[in-house]
Amino acid sequence: MNPSGAKRGVTPAGLTWDQGTPASLRFGDVYYSRGEGLAEKRHVFLAGCGLPGAWRGLEAFTICELGFGSGLSFLATVRLWVETAAPHARLNYLAVEAHPLTPDELQRSLAPWTELAREADALLGIYPAPSPGFHRLHLGGGISLTLLYGDAAAMLSQTRARVDAWYLDGFAPSRNPEMWSVNVFQEMARLSRPGAHLATYSAAGQVRRGLQDAGFTVELAAGFGRKRDMVRARYTGGARTAPAPWFAPAAPSARGRAAIVGGGIAGTAVAAALARRGWACTLVERRATLAGAASGTPAAVAMPRLTAGHAIDGRIHAAAWRYAARSWNDRTFYTPCGVLQLATDAAEAERLGLIADSGPLPALEFLSRDAASTAAGCALPVPALLFPNGGRIDARALCAAEARGADVLLGRDAAALERTGSGWRLSDNGGAICDADVVVLANAGAARAFSRSAWLPLAARHGQITAAAPSLESAKLRCVLAYGGTLTPARDGLHHVGATFSAPAPGAAEDAVSGADDARNLAQLAQVLPGLARGLTPSASWAGVRWTTSDHLPLVGPLADAAAFARDYAPLRHGQHWVDYPPAAYEPGLYVMAGFGSHGLALAPLCAELLASHVTGEPWPLEQDLVAALHPSRFLLRDLKRPK
Repeated sequence: MNPSGAKRGVTPAGLTWDQGTPASLRFGDVYYSRGEGLAEKRHVFLAGCGLPGAWRGLEAFTICELGFGSGLSFLATVRLWVETAAPHARLNYLAVEAHPLTPDELQRSLAPWTELAREADALLGIYPAPSPGFHRLHLGGGISLTLLYGDAAAMLSQTRARVDAWYLDGFAPSRNPEMWSVNVFQEMARLSRPGAHLATYSAAGQVRRGLQDAGFTVELAAGFGRKRDMVRARYTGGARTAPAPWFAPAAPSARGRAAIVGGGIAGTAVAAALARRGWACTLVERRATLAGAASGTPAAVAMPRLTAGHAIDGRIHAAAWRYAARSWNDRTFYTPCGVLQLATDAAEAERLGLIADSGPLPALEFLSRDAASTAAGCALPVPALLFPNGGRIDARALCAAEARGADVLLGRDAAALERTGSGWRLSDNGGAICDADVVVLANAGAARAFSRSAWLPLAARHGQITAAAPSLESAKLRCVLAYGGTLTPARDGLHHVGATFSAPAPGAAEDAVSGADDARNLAQLAQVLPGLARGLTPSASWAGVRWTTSDHLPLVGPLADAAAFARDYAPLRHGQHWVDYPPAAYEPGLYVMAGFGSHGLALAPLCAELLASHVTGEPWPLEQDLVAALHPSRFLLRDLKRPK
């Protein structure tokens, strides 16, 4: 069973057109009133939730819409927000949709509303092709949109947010009863802030009763147009207990200064995510340059690691890839030449075919041997899965771009971390480096150097890449080939083949290279692609150390007080899950993002967005079970549950 409740592959909306107005064949109803859709949205939802008064003077505001549909409510909200919200305030807009429109359908649906053309163009520029799960999008100006593609109850059960206003905009209860269920109302109550506003065009008795039973105070108000009544409500119920207290959110931090230890792919991604939220960031890097260690690989290949089923890691990689590919769009450091993942045997061919059919990402295609050869530009002996927007990244240029705007301190090796009142001080052997409200440890294995983080379960893996001049045959290669190792198209007269992934030799330097590892890289290539390997000889090598975890997923989130964790959850050792456990105790303002292994490029952008959401208390950009799978405390929890 898929824990998110979403199907692999999204069921299309089934759109038709009724005198130019979009309508659903599935539900037999229009998406908005003919000719009056914008006025209707403004009356029912914006005015119904007391906007803009409800957000006036606030630093952040969260809206959740059930039924994104054509996006018209969202665009009307964005226009009002831009006109009335406080400078530097942030709008977090969540929208659930089980049957999303395609980009072309969305464009046609919004075309009549010319006064919102600017907002519509911004939405269309980032709107994703339908695929299941959470999609975090950024419109700029402090506005984020998170589309939750799946059934309403399932998507809300996976959401972590504090909602200030609700738009209930699904098709009528008689046509779409699943969206107006008791489970949906109960999840809304769990996610609501005290006093949260709610508005819906539906005044059906079952809707009013369901909201009242969930803790909302309901009143009837004048409806729009020919509709006599609508519902407005406020959440007046009590706080709901959230499951899994050991993964509870940390206390949010007010905007201030963040010190980020580590200037590689992880650290610079965090700097960019916090800078989008108006934070001042200081990057502290012990080397003389950004991306000076494993992040500085000369052969950075961008591709996701997908699974054929509904495994947690496959869902994380799919979500991360969607986010990363959007964030790299039109960036000079990114060359989307495509990646072909080769079916090296029959079992791998079956697995890759299942991935292509199951729809975790749009535009995946399993190619025959001949079609794969055409895509590659040279003869391949096996079929392959094509990632059309995979490719190569100049990792050093990526890190420099992400760090733009941060204060970068190079050659400073943070050796001490101490509390200073409500904040932190980082120091090295020369004295204080900087003070900060929040510290993020994004420095791979060195994150364990401090007493508060020494428990982090990170393991080193040495990786070596081999450079070789192209042969006549290999020079034809147009895209990256992945086969267990990777082979990149020739650039500046060199292919890059790699990379090894093994325990470092005792006492060896991080950048130590060996002829044996070059031979291993070329032997692996020759085993799968003998024609391309023929004539390649090593001309240069590069090595670095990547840090990973035992489950091959990174550590992303607040850092627990390990002693308090062991004390508070000790009964779990005896299987006592019924105890009323307190929320997790964290080191205040201390976070970690490390352990990416060889997948930092694809995972870091979304993980940094998640970490920034942890820091600020914003809605999480991933399903709760995926956040738990990335949470650093998962290892403390496993240790407690492990039989002695």
